[in-house]
Amino acid sequence: MSTLTPARIRFEGAAPFATEFGDVYHSADGGPEQSVRVFLEGNGLPHRWRECDSFQILELGFGMGLNFLVAWEAWRRSERPQDARLHFVSVEQHPFTREDLVRAWRPHAALAPFAQALSEAWPPLVPGIHTLEFEGGRVCLTLALGDVQALLPELSMAAQAVFLDGFSPARNPRMWEESVIRQVARLCAPQATLATWCVAGSVRRALEHQGFTVRRLPGFGRKRERLAACFDRIPEAGFRRRATPRHNASLAVSLAPPAERRAIVVGAGLGGCLVTERLSRLGWQVILLDRRNGPAAEASGNPAGILRPVLSRDDNLASRLGRAGFLHALGTVARLQAATGTVFSQMRGVLHLVSDDAQAVSARRTLAERGYPADFARFLEREEASRLASLPLPQGGWHFPSAGWIEPGSYCRAALHAAGQAVAPRWQAEVASLHRTAQGWAAHDADDRVLAQAPVLILAPGAGAARFSQAAMLPLGIFRGQITLLGQNPLPPQTPVLCRDGYLIPGPGPGLCIGATYDASADLNPRERDSRENLSRLGPLLPGLALQDLPRTERVGLRCVARDRLPLVGEMPGEPGLYAVMGLASRGLVWSSLAAALIAARLEGTPLPLERQLARAVSPARFAQ
Repeated sequence: MSTLTPARIRFEGAAPFATEFGDVYHSADGGPEQSVRVFLEGNGLPHRWRECDSFQILELGFGMGLNFLVAWEAWRRSERPQDARLHFVSVEQHPFTREDLVRAWRPHAALAPFAQALSEAWPPLVPGIHTLEFEGGRVCLTLALGDVQALLPELSMAAQAVFLDGFSPARNPRMWEESVIRQVARLCAPQATLATWCVAGSVRRALEHQGFTVRRLPGFGRKRERLAACFDRIPEAGFRRRATPRHNASLAVSLAPPAERRAIVVGAGLGGCLVTERLSRLGWQVILLDRRNGPAAEASGNPAGILRPVLSRDDNLASRLGRAGFLHALGTVARLQAATGTVFSQMRGVLHLVSDDAQAVSARRTLAERGYPADFARFLEREEASRLASLPLPQGGWHFPSAGWIEPGSYCRAALHAAGQAVAPRWQAEVASLHRTAQGWAAHDADDRVLAQAPVLILAPGAGAARFSQAAMLPLGIFRGQITLLGQNPLPPQTPVLCRDGYLIPGPGPGLCIGATYDASADLNPRERDSRENLSRLGPLLPGLALQDLPRTERVGLRCVARDRLPLVGEMPGEPGLYAVMGLASRGLVWSSLAAALIAARLEGTPLPLERQLARAVSPARFAQ
């Protein structure tokens, strides 16, 4: 994926000026008024919201977020079902920095509360799809940051309204090419509406060629005309051809929404608990089955784990997926801590030290080539890294300032607490087999008794995946990991998480968490040699620190790992209604929140929270080719 260049803004008068395109971001006759007249009224909003439970808007050109905030404010005031949800998907190649965003909104006092919420949730400016939730999840902004021609084919949604709001075709021709309009049409539901202030003949012809009926309406301010359109010229058979999981999974579900929102989740580790919580927020009733007597009793029961991205020079699939998962998890952790009043994380930064000068050169080049902002990742030379850690470190390294550690068990418990009455947990319920029924799926125990039945079943059994015949075709392995827990912490209080060959987590509690071994085994017995291995890896990292003399205990967990080291998230091939959240390996904290959101979007027909290429990369169907 290409690098991301923030918008270059000049502030002159009331409207910010884009030096890249030589134009202002909104009309001098009134920005919010233009949004209402051109985009809301042009799409028949807010009137169309009266009867809908969910509404999806696609926008090209987020800019300063004017149309989103105006739509959000109108949504809040509108007559609509109480639990209705607004999904706003916007593509932007040159996003504002947070500082410019705050400055741009100062003249608009009427929208100040909405603008403040947006600026507080504003993501680091890295390419890809970012999900921002407001109003308890009832307003969801999906920001697709990057080139419009590269990102539109990667989106999946069923847009009911479209805002075309790029700079003019003369100043930003790529936004208005027919290939872009073709992708807009792919993302539209039947009878979707479209509005734009642009009346150029090339745009009108492209819209008509892609199935829109176009009409001109009186303009706004000094603009004489504007366009409104309806996606009503594609026969139903044409819609059915494009409404497939391959072309547009969200549109496929929107044309055949779930009749019942009931699901079984097998496994109460990170994957199972977070998908349970995500579905509960959408009105699903979930039966959660686990063979233990509570959540996070196996690998997810480690006292601490690291949440951080992993970067690469070529920005490969694993790096892109890890980046998306990391940022999504940050939002989920903050939301659950606020909702439950518990604190189970410490995001004080992570330092990943390089091993030698060659790695340092590679890290600096990666930052220079990828253009990551400092609030996401930066490289610290040895002196600066040592000052940050208050320790004499042997090398510099990557610094991820918003990363840190999480207590997985408390994370799981907070998710189930937030799910409330929507989840019915059944502990010490060991599922031995799964069976398809006329109504969906049934989970049976070893005596073939039915434990639960529902239209949808989500398999999140961690290292126990191999016992289910439906997962037999998946190339999964079991890998043993042992961590070492020290009862004391001899490090300075401000020391962040440190990584190199191994890792060191200062907390939770008064000690240190050190890890972790990695070998193909299902042996759950602690090994003294593994404890020595964990401590020996820290020798080059913290020379002279006698950690081996401190009292210690060990904990062993088993990881389920796919052959390609990526997770398995999505519908199982050839098994309608059976979904997987498996193969999270040692990256459960990074991947589980995003996996839960992806499963929920697949079931609900809402915009996917990541690119289609990444969704295909984690699909279990990749091994059925």
